[in-house]
Amino acid sequence: MSRRSAPDSVGAFILHDQLLAPLTTWGVGGYAKTLVTPRSRDELIEAIGWLKTCCSSFFTLGGGSNVLIGDGVIDIPVLRTTETRDLRVSVDGENVFIDCAAGTKLSEVLALTIKEGWSGLEFAAGIPGTVGGALSGNAGTLRGAMDKSVVMVQTVEEDGSKHEWKADDMKWGYRRCGLLENTSRVVIGAKLKLSLSDRGLVLAAVKEALESRGLQPCGHRTAGCVFKNPQGHSAGMLLDRAECKGLVVGGARVSAAHANFIENMGACSARNIMQLALICKKRVFEMFGVTLSFEIKTLGIQEEDIYVGR
Repeated sequence: MSRRSAPDSVGAFILHDQLLAPLTTWGVGGYAKTLVTPRSRDELIEAIGWLKTCCSSFFTLGGGSNVLIGDGVIDIPVLRTTETRDLRVSVDGENVFIDCAAGTKLSEVLALTIKEGWSGLEFAAGIPGTVGGALSGNAGTLRGAMDKSVVMVQTVEEDGSKHEWKADDMKWGYRRCGLLENTSRVVIGAKLKLSLSDRGLVLAAVKEALESRGLQPCGHRTAGCVFKNPQGHSAGMLLDRAECKGLVVGGARVSAAHANFIENMGACSARNIMQLALICKKRVFEMFGVTLSFEIKTLGIQEEDIYVGR
């Protein structure tokens, strides 16, 4: 792909041969041949339209959490949304509506709700990443998830047209949004519905939500929970009982604080992380007969490419 093939308005935010590791919370990942970094919602729409005309596929990267990028060269273009952050607020009676661009950090939205005393997003305390990523994975905790707050989602479709979807159209599931599993559909924004409340009550609920998440690793780079909770089970508890805490492969280590987190201890590769994750997955299956599914998304590295022996 050549920069000359893009119109000047798009070429202005195309970068080549860019290291992706600094753009992820794990701090691992190879080079993107083409990194597209629009700076507004309008530029995002224009960039998506251009990408759809010049390549068969591309990968959308938000805040870099919940994703594992391979160590080699990433041939498909990477579209980074984190510069497209804006918030538009409107109030109707007791209801507060926040229109967020896809690249807006979920933590920024939560901080605004705490400051203003708006209730409905307290469950998101401690969840990293962007609004777009949170929608794609229906991010949440036992206290709630994104599907409970969404009114409308804006996307760019395969043919380049914009579309607005109601919450009921989204096909929500546990840590998934069926509508957004179509990789040719890209989120550009969403409208969230909250309610007027009291600042003190909202802050107290946020603190309770953080405490309910339990002890989580700090001081090392992670990407959030590696595996989804199987039905009727806690992935973290299964991994703990399978004695995965403290396991090490290269520069990757299963956290001693929470067995569903893998830490980058330095000099870590994506391959180290995937190998360690698959060892943990195998242990859980052999001990409990439960097959864990990844919560993280991957780019340029596949489970089937890595052999894990006993």
